[in-house]
Amino acid sequence: MKNIFDATKHWMLVDDNADVLELMSALVENLTDAEIERFNSPQTALAAFADAPEKYEVVITDFEMPGMDGVELCRRMLTLAPAQKIILATGSGFFTAAAARHAGFCGLLNKPFPIETLRAVLAEAGVKMDLLAHA
Repeated sequence: MKNIFDATKHWMLVDDNADVLELMSALVENLTDAEIERFNSPQTALAAFADAPEKYEVVITDFEMPGMDGVELCRRMLTLAPAQKIILATGSGFFTAAAARHAGFCGLLNKPFPIETLRAVLAEAGVKMDLLAHA
């Protein structure tokens, strides 16, 4: 028999900047009823992902983080779950959408980004969003 928690969707957000993490969380909470799991360390995020990769519908990660950058995090996650949808959110200006896809990401968000851009990148990646009421 399936546990009721098995059906709960989870989105993972990874950013070493607590303010950015809170802002991203507030944005995505307007798009889904999924549980939002926030990680300020790529190592901690990878450990949580490795424990249950199937529970994460989407991962949104920063690029520049101490100890492991977003590209390495993406590579390691895709090794565990090759079909995982991972979006790169960066303010570095280093990546183009094509470069992000080449690195394994399914989308690119250049910080700062408005919610409309977030919606578009998620939709392009095939992530289902809950159309919650928006003012």
